[in-house]
Order: sequence, then C-alpha cells, then structure tokens
Amino acid sequence: MKIETNHYGEGEYIPKSYQFERDMDYDNPAQRVDGLQFDDEANEHFVYHDMNDLLTTEDGKKTLAEMINTFINKQKERLDILDGYSKGNNYTILHGRRRLEQEKADYRISHNWGGYISDYITSYLLSKPITIGTRQPDDDEAESLKVVSEVNLANDIDTLNFELGYDASRFGRAFELHYRGEDHSDNIVQIDPREIFVIRSSDVSKRVIGAVHLPVYNGEYHMTIYTADYQISYEPFKDGGVRFNGEQRKRHLYGDVPVVEWWNNRFRQGDFENEIALIDAYDSAQSDTANYMSDLNDALLVINGDLESAKIGIQDAIDMKKANMLLLETGLDHTGKQTSMSAEYIYKQYDVAGVESYKDRIANDIYKLSKVPNLDDEKFGGQQSGVALRYKLLGLEQIRSIKESFYTKALKRRYQLIENIHEELSADDITADDLTFTFHQNMPEDVWLEVERYINVGGEVSDTTLMELASFIESAEDEKLKIAQDGINPSSTDAEREFLMGARDEKELRERA
Repeated sequence: MKIETNHYGEGEYIPKSYQFERDMDYDNPAQRVDGLQFDDEANEHFVYHDMNDLLTTEDGKKTLAEMINTFINKQKERLDILDGYSKGNNYTILHGRRRLEQEKADYRISHNWGGYISDYITSYLLSKPITIGTRQPDDDEAESLKVVSEVNLANDIDTLNFELGYDASRFGRAFELHYRGEDHSDNIVQIDPREIFVIRSSDVSKRVIGAVHLPVYNGEYHMTIYTADYQISYEPFKDGGVRFNGEQRKRHLYGDVPVVEWWNNRFRQGDFENEIALIDAYDSAQSDTANYMSDLNDALLVINGDLESAKIGIQDAIDMKKANMLLLETGLDHTGKQTSMSAEYIYKQYDVAGVESYKDRIANDIYKLSKVPNLDDEKFGGQQSGVALRYKLLGLEQIRSIKESFYTKALKRRYQLIENIHEELSADDITADDLTFTFHQNMPEDVWLEVERYINVGGEVSDTTLMELASFIESAEDEKLKIAQDGINPSSTDAEREFLMGARDEKELRERA
C-alpha cells in the first residue's frame, strides 16, 4: 500500500496499478526513462540586442560563451540524435537498458523510419529543379536571370537545394554560407547544422545579426564568427574552454551576415521529430518479437510424478536430457498403490494476431502523423481517380505548402546577399526582390491517360508532342528523320533519295525535320 500525499492531492490510498498510471513508482516523475525528450534549450533561438557589444564588452563575451556552451552541450546533442534517427541509428533502442536476463536474447532492431520520411518528403518537393523567374521587364529580365543562371551553374544549385532541404527535414534547420572565391566567383556551400548557429536581434524583426561556425578538427573547435561586416576567426579551443584569443578580422562586402538559415517550419522541428516515440515503440515491438522467437527454442522440460521412488536426482535428469532420452521409474505410495511418472515440454504462448495488429497500428500511426502516404496500404493504389489519390496526399501537400513558404524566404535571402556584393563590386546586377520561385512536386502522372481523354473530347495533338511524351523516343527530330528514311525504296539511287527527301545532306534533313 502506498499513502497519497498532498503532492498528488487525491485521498490517501492509491492502488498499485493506479500508482503506475500516475507515475508514483518514482519519487521524482522526471526519473522515467521510457521516452526520449529533449531539453528546453535544445532548440531555442539565440538573441542579443547588438552584435558589436556581444563581441567587445565583458558581459557580451560572457553571454556569447554561454550561447556557445549551450549549443555544444545541449543543441548539438539533439542534432546528433536526429542525425542518428535519419540514418537508422535510433538512440532509444540502441542505448536503452537491457530488458531481459543475461542468458536471454537481447536484439536491438533499429528501423530507419526517420530517413524514409525525410527522403520521401524532400524528394517529393525538391527532386525536380526549382524554376526561377522574375517580375522585371523583358530586357532587364534576361540580364538578371543570366546572372542568376551563372551563379546557379557554378554552384550546382539544384543539388545544393536538395541537400539543404534534406538537412531541414532531418534537423528542422539548414545553413548555407556565402563567400567570394579567389577567381571573384560567388560561392555557396552547405554547412552542417551541428557546426553552426545564428544569433538574431532581440527586437520584433528577429533579423540575423551574427553567425558562429564551430567545426571540429583534431578534437578542437576552430571558431569563426560572421557579422554584417566582418569574418572573425579565433585560436582553436577544446570542449568546455571557450576562448576568444588570437582574433583575426577580415572584412567582407556582403553588407549582411553571409549565412542563410533554412527553416523546416516555424518550430524548426524535423519531419519525423514528433514521431520519435512511435518509432521507438515500433523498434521495441519488433525487437521483442525477435527476442521471443529466439527464446522460443528454450522450452522447459517438466518431469511430474514420484521422483523420490524413481530415485532421479538433478544430475540424472541432466544426463538423460543430454542423451535425448528419459528413463522414468514408478514405485508404490504409502497405501501400496502404484505411482505415476510423466514428462512433457512447456512452450511459451504467442498471440500472433494481437502482436502483429499492435505493430501495424504503430506503423500506421507513424505514416498518419508524419503525413507520408503508406504505399503498402491496399486502399492507396488500385483503380482510383486522380482526385481520390490527391486527397490521400492532402497531408503531404500541406507540408509542401508550409515548406515552400519558408524555403522561398531562404532563397530570397540567398540572392539578396549576391545582389549586395554585386552592387558593392559594381558587377552584373540582379534584383532579388523581383525573383520568383516555382516548386515542382515529384508526382507520378499518367500522361497518356490525359492525352487519350483530350483526344476523345475532340482535341488534337501533334506528332512531335506525342514523340516527346514517349519514353522510348530520345529525340523527336531524330525519329522524324528515321521515319522519312524508312519510306524510301532501298533500291533508289542517291539522286532519287535526295529528290525524295527534299534535302541535300543530313544537316538539312535535321533542319527540315
């Protein structure tokens, strides 16, 4: 019996089963270790009123050192755990206490749900290149987009966008760093979120006023701080010993902090972060099943009867079990009646239907709450209309819409930085505010069904369009040339071929095609 106290506020006697529900088995409810929870500071924003004060005053440097320690000791831990879940190295199942006795199986089966969710959502949104346009007049549009295209080509921007989107999906945030190359090129590189954080202003604008880059080399942090005017590097320091020694300043010309932070959503949470508890439950259920199947072979042998008359000792039983045979002898009880002996194996009972239903329910909850469609669901495929399938993708479409709004903000800031430095250097100009960004979801479509319906209602489609839609035709022009050549009699002379084709050489044939 456990006596209730005023701490819980409900009477005196609490049954043992209810004590568990109320988490009363522990003096401190925070001692529960069956769920993964992050510290409140693990994803907080770092804010300060002035970046210059933060770097020059004693109170500012103390605050900056606290920010760095918080990032290293609390935020980086969260990011490392999320990185593990995105690669199938799930923290809870791999670091939890041993659940069974030493002689029993202890499988730790980790499922890469996190990686699957991030891969699926990121591929859906960013597998196809983002189309960049502009609202400028035609003449200015061509010049502005030319500069953007050159920057994008030099930085393999489509791949960079995908990798940044994947980081945002995993960690809730992603970072890109801008710098000017020795060949005066505009360079954009991806920075691991576990190595960098930004500092925002304490006013309502929450604009970026600084960024701290903390890569680790040979066990030491090599810190570089970026402000709106300078790139500041310091001597390396080890964990727990933040120092601002050996300051070296280098001016840059971006007119703003040359770091862009991509948000996944307003809370900077990963796409699978809120489903970690379900992922842990699924890992545990599958591991328990594997443990049971391994331990099932260890059936228990029960010998029941008059062991004293049979004169079977422990060693005798062991020897007979090793020999794969039992010699059981009966005797007489005190009344002179014959005693009996029997032996049998006892096996564990396994509720297959119940256990599998439980695991299926967890898996369906993961799909539902992460808004990723379950492609194994029999109701997902089949003979359904495009509208019905889109309703099944409604949750994913909502995520796409949210991501696009935050990604568009990051893209505008990217090209604003490029615009700033081009203006400073009197280079080719772009206007970032006039740029437009169109995302194309990677959605399988039955194009030929659309063509068929279009033709059935009286529409006309050119042969060139049909050739371009066919996956087995690489070039419509080449295909037309082949068709024209196939229609000529093989016995025709070269002059006849030339007359029939209406062209003098292959080049002209291609032009006519």
